[in-house]
Amino acid sequence: MGLVKSMMNWDEQLPEPPSDAYSDEHTREVNNDWLREAGNKDQVAAMAQWFLARFCHPAEETPYESSEGGYIWVYGGPYDAQEEIEGRFHGLVSSEVIDQTVELLQRDGIHEWAPTQLTYYDDFYDVDVDERNEPTRRLEARLMELRAVLGLQGSEEARRAARYLAYGGVIAALETFLWETMTYWIDHSEQTVKNLIVKYPRFRDQKINFGQIYDIKDRLVDKVKAHMQVVVWHRSDQVAPMFKYGLDVNLGFVGFDKAIRKRHDIVHRSGHKVDGNPIVISDKEVEELAERVLVFANGVDKKIAAKDQAHK
Repeated sequence: MGLVKSMMNWDEQLPEPPSDAYSDEHTREVNNDWLREAGNKDQVAAMAQWFLARFCHPAEETPYESSEGGYIWVYGGPYDAQEEIEGRFHGLVSSEVIDQTVELLQRDGIHEWAPTQLTYYDDFYDVDVDERNEPTRRLEARLMELRAVLGLQGSEEARRAARYLAYGGVIAALETFLWETMTYWIDHSEQTVKNLIVKYPRFRDQKINFGQIYDIKDRLVDKVKAHMQVVVWHRSDQVAPMFKYGLDVNLGFVGFDKAIRKRHDIVHRSGHKVDGNPIVISDKEVEELAERVLVFANGVDKKIAAKDQAHK
């Protein structure tokens, strides 16, 4: 199995415990009751397999940029084997067995580990899109609701807060539209998944062991979706390549930089600029931003539809 042996070029395969060691064999989740009663050798084997299902050599999952000084830990990390093993198994086995497991895992000198898909992917955070035009319909409904917020009455402080909420919500609606659109095509088009795996540098340039091919092939969609969970969907440098390589669409994601910076000040600086002065937003500005987002989204839809028709 692909999870059994990480991409570490070890001379021999790690020991494999009995099948009843796991409460879930696919994820290598260890059965605590079994673990308490197992011999030391089996305990080490089970904990090592548990760890390698969740963490791997950073070359497998983590971009490397020499100009930035090494790995870019986009999925979190680096993780430490001692901390992770102790955090999961402390009190179930002796400290000596934990140390033996960590020594085994680090015998090739790997002390900084990246998360595997099992660690960083959570289907709870996925979105569900069943119909081709659903992202646009949802966007229109969200924008209508946000515009209604502008009509709320109250003190000037409350009205300002309402404008902040609506303005930030429009950018969030834009992000959601992009995520939902890409999700639809990943779920409903094998060609989109193939395009991303073959062309998108994030996936194209990954190195894998030959023995991992079938395990990875069966989980390509999950792998792409796991990446989507860490994409910042208002970052054109992250989003535009996915549309370019996956859908052959030039997103044209420009003209929102100023609005995105203002949304950043609203969300992360409590409505103030970096110099401490408050952000000023009018109802008209919110309305105009909402209209621009809707025009942009409709334009994206048309581009995708044209490409889809051309490929049929």
